[in-house]
Amino acid sequence: MHGEQVPNAPYILEEFVDSLKMETSAIVKLELLTAMVRLFLSRPAECQDMLGRLLYYVIEEELDMAVRDRGLLYYRLLQQGVEEVKRVICGPRSDPSLDIISGQANETVNAWAKDFNTLIPIYGQEQWDRLTAQKGDSLEILQLSAVKLDETGTNPEQREEMVLDSGSVRLKTSAHLSAEQFEEHWTRLEAAKVVTLDWHKDPCPDAIQSAFQFVHIQSVAISRRGAQLWKAYLFARNETGSLFLIELFIAKDKGDIQVTIKQENSSEELLNNFTTVVKSIIQALDKRLDVEYISVAEGEECSPN
Repeated sequence: MHGEQVPNAPYILEEFVDSLKMETSAIVKLELLTAMVRLFLSRPAECQDMLGRLLYYVIEEELDMAVRDRGLLYYRLLQQGVEEVKRVICGPRSDPSLDIISGQANETVNAWAKDFNTLIPIYGQEQWDRLTAQKGDSLEILQLSAVKLDETGTNPEQREEMVLDSGSVRLKTSAHLSAEQFEEHWTRLEAAKVVTLDWHKDPCPDAIQSAFQFVHIQSVAISRRGAQLWKAYLFARNETGSLFLIELFIAKDKGDIQVTIKQENSSEELLNNFTTVVKSIIQALDKRLDVEYISVAEGEECSPN
């Protein structure tokens, strides 16, 4: 906002850009993105190269989805032109014409304060209720499918116990693994399980990534949509520290998806249960499971074949 008044502002930010791989705070990365885009608007010649490197890193290599999404937002916004970027980034913080707080004196605070931090003022209560109902339904189905067990060879008592207390899906929510670490583990470990499942559509990277993240399985690298040989690499850790590595492989027009799972600290029971979770997610996605809604929420429209 005031970068034009600080003579060496680009060079101060450049130090942060160059050391971004060492930064662990998502908040710092988000603020750096916004600061860099704003400074680019006032001093483009000095910031063009730095902004390009920053956007490339957060879009292609960043694991935190909030940071990656912010980078994609700015990238797509810049494609619309500088004037559009200025209108959005440098515009007023709020529109007084929305008049959210004024005019509410006749209602109690509890009647309207719940609308804060929602899109109700934009969509209206009725449409917002429909949208949230759709989202709740799709996530509930996905959650159920993620802990669903194969019924073959499992008696009802075992199924009930696993659904209510499925230790196999108690995965760490904050697990981290760099691309280099993933490659090292993947090269060292042998395949513990290889399964082939039906798959009848062009894979949508954002939808698949969203579905696995819902059960705390994180992505490391995913091929672009439409690739002839589509691959995705994911990982997860359970609460005891066991590491699972996953490769998804789809050959175009073949009609199936090959899932390879590798495990550190091997446990046959844990491996089988984890495999069931992965299979359930893939089968739910193949049945469409409201993928259009999930993918639109991630910013990419993925229509079924």
